[in-house]
Amino acid sequence: MEPTVTNWVEHLTADEVAGQIYPFVGTEWLWLTIAIVLWLAWHVSTAAGESEEHQKLARKKHGSNDYKNNITEW
Repeated sequence: MEPTVTNWVEHLTADEVAGQIYPFVGTEWLWLTIAIVLWLAWHVSTAAGESEEHQKLARKKHGSNDYKNNITEW
């Protein structure tokens, strides 16, 4: 049995076989951009939710000793 590939460096860098070994060659920037946008959207969404929750708790005006009375939603 004879090997069909004699030089792996030339074989892996050839454009006609790059897609067979590693699909979607050249789309890395697209995937990175999508990941960053989703990551930022998640952070903005989480910050907005936490801000709303903190404002809700601030409107209740808990005192510094209220935790001793076992207040729910503290």
